[in-house]
Amino acid sequence: MGAMKKALFLAPFLLLASCRGEKDPVLARVGKLKITQSEFQRKLGEVSAGYQDYVLTPSGRRQFLDVLVREKLVLAAAQQSDVPRSADFRARLEQLRRDEEDRVREGGEAMLTMMWIADLRKRGAIRPSDDEVRAYINKYPSEVEIRHVLLSSSEKAEAVAKRLRSGANFAKVAEKESLDAATAAAGGRFPALLYGEVLPELEEVVFRMRVGEIGGPLKSKFGYHVLRKDAERKISYDNDEARERVARLIEKQKLDRHLQQVQEKFPVEVVDEQFK
Repeated sequence: MGAMKKALFLAPFLLLASCRGEKDPVLARVGKLKITQSEFQRKLGEVSAGYQDYVLTPSGRRQFLDVLVREKLVLAAAQQSDVPRSADFRARLEQLRRDEEDRVREGGEAMLTMMWIADLRKRGAIRPSDDEVRAYINKYPSEVEIRHVLLSSSEKAEAVAKRLRSGANFAKVAEKESLDAATAAAGGRFPALLYGEVLPELEEVVFRMRVGEIGGPLKSKFGYHVLRKDAERKISYDNDEARERVARLIEKQKLDRHLQQVQEKFPVEVVDEQFK
């Protein structure tokens, strides 16, 4: 619904509210329950745009109110039944409260984290300067496109590398053999990567490889990788996208260094034996 239509739709209700001196006028009552203007608008926002346009008409507006009245009738009847006093309902309601508390806590933690990082940027603690971005691009002026097959052992990796060097289709092998589900479906292909975005254990090899070359096996903390370099392109400081990507990369590196300092105050201990 366009802003003009919404404004026209709201106008009579806002006028009514001002005449009554109410901030949220009551549109209808069902027993002791009320349907307010804010609830009407909130519910309207949940339906399709086409139906919202229909509700702009007098008949549509009344029909939508009838839908809300029916919902309130069902709720009123349910409230008067034995269900609210049942052990099952109370247990589910308590679980709902716990779930909501978890959502609020997790949402609050996410918001706090974002605001903390934003504050670090504002204070200049992690935000890269233009000179830093330019220097990084001058030092690492390329992006690469690579594919990989991730395997669980060096023996399996050696066998796969041999097949690929003998001409096997890399994409099909990756799709069938790779343990990296995120890239396997795309034939083992990563998005274009800058220096600093490749796994540290693979980075130096990847940027030295020739286009079309099969590399590996190489071991990382995830397993054993067999690689193919599909392309390598120059990046330029004059390119807006390249500058933004490099700036994000440098910021992440600065944040990682900052967290290393923070970790001195908050020692990390892995308690569960299966993760040690």
